[in-house]
Parts: sequence; structure tokens; C-alpha cells
Amino acid sequence: MTRTSSVISTTVKLAFMAGIVAAALNYQQLLDQYALATYHPAPDVASIESRIGLTDYARGVFYRTDPQVASKSAFNTDCETTRGELELGCYYRNSIYILHIDNQSLAPEMDVVTAHELLHAAWARLSSDEKTKLTSQLEQAFTSLADADLRDRMAQYAQSEPGQQANELHSILGTEYVTLPPELEAYYARYFTSRAQIVAAHEKYQTVFTTRKAELENQLATIRNLKAQLNVVNRQLESYRSSGNIPAYNSLVPKQNSLVDGINTRIDNYQSGVDEYNALSKSLDSQLITDTEAGVGASH
Repeated sequence: MTRTSSVISTTVKLAFMAGIVAAALNYQQLLDQYALATYHPAPDVASIESRIGLTDYARGVFYRTDPQVASKSAFNTDCETTRGELELGCYYRNSIYILHIDNQSLAPEMDVVTAHELLHAAWARLSSDEKTKLTSQLEQAFTSLADADLRDRMAQYAQSEPGQQANELHSILGTEYVTLPPELEAYYARYFTSRAQIVAAHEKYQTVFTTRKAELENQLATIRNLKAQLNVVNRQLESYRSSGNIPAYNSLVPKQNSLVDGINTRIDNYQSGVDEYNALSKSLDSQLITDTEAGVGASH
């Protein structure tokens, strides 16, 4: 074969490959356009969609996943969850499933979960070169955030889903962090008309937990302070008993009883608050509270 023939052959092959790539891209676009023209989301999904502000491109991606808001039992079946693995959403077998959240104070997180899972679907579409470039940008942003909670979260993903850290970071940063580098903001604008709105919904959800946790921590501090006071009173009572100072002992007993009653009332309230908190956070095992207090009794 002559050199000229070889060059022509190579050129034809390259053109053929380019044609295949172009056809694949056009095919994706055609499927997106078809989904936009024919798909009608269920009312609960449409309501979420209206709040998260999707671009036309993102709507095409979204509709092709046939997104569904599911009850707990249906969600566990659709996402094939296992005992102890409590999730709020999944992108599985090219479909998006969102767990229905009944509690109105936590319901805004369904919007965030939907956007999070949409970004998983979007990641699956990216080319290897796009993923490599984006991974570098995501990791730089991750490092600059210096967020200990996020570091722990990503370490857990490294254990539970090895090789998927960039994929998860792609969804987390895009839906939970207010300020990102300009290149990432420009990238996420491909999907969301107002990313800040999604982040705000996540912050509202998180505030429910942080506020209630702070209240419980304050209650616990009060209980422990009162217990310290009771210990002082108990030691004084024991001293009076040992020395035979019965009048002083009897005069201090009402204070002891008052402290005991106050502590036990606060413990009951605290335990009720812990139960409520854990009921809210049942799908977030890391937020379960285990630091509880036992009741106390008088020494007499």
C-alpha cells in the first residue's frame, strides 16, 4: 500500500469514528427531545421539579429517568436497600427514586435529594475526559472547603462505594454548598437555573436537626449542673447524719427533694426530646443521639 493510500485509509477511519460519536450524541439529544415532548411527570414529581428550577437540558435528563416519589416499602424495593441502609433517594438502573417524607419540617429535603440524584444521572452521561476534568475541579473545591463533616462523609463513601467518590462529590457539592469556584458554578448552571434555591432547602432541613440538637445539649447541661448541686447537698446531708445534727439534716431535705424532682422532670423532657430527635433522624444513623441520663432518687 502506498503512503498516500495509508493516509487516506486513516483519514476515512477517523472520519468514520467521528461520525459514530456524532451520531451517538445526536441520538442522546433526540431521546431527550422526545422525553421533553412526551413525558408527563406525576404531580408530586412535577411539584418538586417546579421548585428546583431545571434547565431544558436537565429536564431531558430527568424525564428519561422516569423519576418517582415512593413510599418506604416501595422505595426499599426499588432501590434494593438492606437493613440498616436507610437512604432518602437513589439513582438505580437508570431510574430516580425519592423517598416520600411525611414530616413537613423535613419535606424540603425531597427537593435536594431529587437534585442530588439527577446529578448522578448527569454524571453517568459524561465522557471520560469530562469526568477527569471535573474530578480535578471537584477535588480542589473539596480541599478548599476544609469541612470535617464532609471529609468524614467522603471517607465513608470510600469504604461503602469505592471508586465513586467523585460521583458522590459531584452531587453533594452541587446541592449542599453555597459558594463554589466559578468554573463549577458555570458547570452546574447547565442543570439548575437557581442552584442557591436547592442549597437553601438543604440548609432549612439541616437547621431542624441543628436547632433541636442544640436544645437537647442545653437541657443535658442543665441536668448535669443540677446533679452536681445534688451531689453537694447529698454530701452535706451525709455529714449532718454522721455528726448527729438532725435539725440541720431535716432543714436540708426539702432542697434535696426539690433538686431530685427538678432533675427527674427535666430528664423526662430530655428523653422525650431525644425520642423525637431520633424519630426525625431515623434515616441518618450518624445523627442518632445515644447520650442519655438515668433518673435519680433521694437518699433518705
